[in-house]
Amino acid sequence: MKKIFIVIAVLIVSAAFVASAYALQPDKKPGSHKEFCFKKHLGLSDQQLAKMKELKNRFHSDTRDLRYNLEIKQVEMRKLFTDPKTDDATLLAKQKEISELRHQLSDKKDGMKIEWRKILTPGQIAELDRIPHRNHERWAHHHNHDSHPGKGPSKEMKSAPSRS
Repeated sequence: MKKIFIVIAVLIVSAAFVASAYALQPDKKPGSHKEFCFKKHLGLSDQQLAKMKELKNRFHSDTRDLRYNLEIKQVEMRKLFTDPKTDDATLLAKQKEISELRHQLSDKKDGMKIEWRKILTPGQIAELDRIPHRNHERWAHHHNHDSHPGKGPSKEMKSAPSRS
């Protein structure tokens, strides 16, 4: 009985924490890295950027309950997974619930991307694959930094075959 009470108390505290985290999220965040890249590389107008922000805000408000439920199911799954008495069927059922929520969220995200794409001009759509990815920029910076004279590996080291 004591263990059941503790598990219920942990679930309630976890749910309260997740709920408060979602409640504190601002609907409008200042410009993000992604917005800056899109504006810079695609030449977005202020009107296009405003429409994209509106879509993003609507997506976040429309999926708030779905994301909250997903978090709760993941907390429940962690509790079940760490309980030695939980059987495989229960774990698989909970994982199926999580997978269904993730699928629903993915579908909504795909719908938002399609709506987002409608804001762009054909020329901007054609440029989408040329936008550097955040991690790619970081890699390119380090790669370019290493190519400066006196820094990084020598030309011989760079041309040496790699071990794969």
